[in-house]
Amino acid sequence: MTVEGVPTARAYFRDSDGVTRLMQRRGKTPAEAERNLVRALRLRLAPSSEDLTGSTSVAALADRWLDSKTRLAEGSVRIYRNAIDKHIAPGLGSVRLEEATVPRLDRFVTALARSSGHGTAKAAHVVLSGMFTLAARHGAVRSNPMSDVPAPEKPKRRARASAPDLAAVRGIRARFEMWDAGTEPRDDEDRRPRRPRASDLLDTTNMIVGTGIRTGELLALRWDALDLTGRTVTVRRTIATDRESRFFVQEFTKSEAGYRELELPPEVVDMLIRRRVASYSEFVFPSSVGTFRHPNNYRTAWRAALQGTEWQGVTPKSFRKTVATVLRDELGIDAARDQLGHEESKTTQRSYADEVHRGPAAALVLSKLLA
Repeated sequence: MTVEGVPTARAYFRDSDGVTRLMQRRGKTPAEAERNLVRALRLRLAPSSEDLTGSTSVAALADRWLDSKTRLAEGSVRIYRNAIDKHIAPGLGSVRLEEATVPRLDRFVTALARSSGHGTAKAAHVVLSGMFTLAARHGAVRSNPMSDVPAPEKPKRRARASAPDLAAVRGIRARFEMWDAGTEPRDDEDRRPRRPRASDLLDTTNMIVGTGIRTGELLALRWDALDLTGRTVTVRRTIATDRESRFFVQEFTKSEAGYRELELPPEVVDMLIRRRVASYSEFVFPSSVGTFRHPNNYRTAWRAALQGTEWQGVTPKSFRKTVATVLRDELGIDAARDQLGHEESKTTQRSYADEVHRGPAAALVLSKLLA
């Protein structure tokens, strides 16, 4: 047709908002007008470069999903980015979303668990589930295929190291006291001068034993979190790592349950008052230059102090297990959960509180066999 003497092509189309509209384009000839109209319709109806479609690659979806997680902690971002860069992108990156079927994804997760272990496969499963939830929300896939991909099975738990008992706790604390003072026993050939160390292992251990606090929470502790008059500490920060694996003080705890107020034993209060008088930093247990102490450096000093002793291999986490076990036995598992800052009691019971399954009161019955 012609409009005002100019060849014109017209067409009705259903726009992205569901409304039917008229579009027309002109040209020097009817054929050119039609080509111009087709080109305009394609541009109008083509998905935006920001939209996700069935033709989008898994690698592009991964970047889009990670960019959308603006409220994730830096440590979580680092874990997810590692799963994407080291496993998902190499294994699935070029696959289109329309090609990401349940069998294909299941084979990937199963193979990853076999080659890299349960933890790596579990992290990849979590990331892929989140990615395809986003894809489904944008209509790039009909439904989340990861919903039908089972999470990797956790291997049978190996025997867990027992938490240090009361005698071990006392022995380790005595060892740390000598280590801090530089008076621990040495070989006769060791002629190095003895002098106190700035390790603070005894004070930090007393804080862990008296509260059950995590290592990251301990080293991020500032004086503003302590009420020495009311004998309480508010755990509100932790040491975390950013996307480049650098340590920093994170202004919130590992989880919501980690934000907690804890009572302080009198012995811990006395120790903290002594440290407050001599403090030179905003941190309660700082480095020698007043900054926060790096967890790796702290654990290195801990291992060095216990090297060659009967307690070699005991870690700060081992002491959290002791705290959990004592509190569970005295006050119940829920009290242990709240003290340690866990979301669920089963986490405390499974990973921290030592559990021994006792047999029935069968001694008198079985004694008949010995008569």
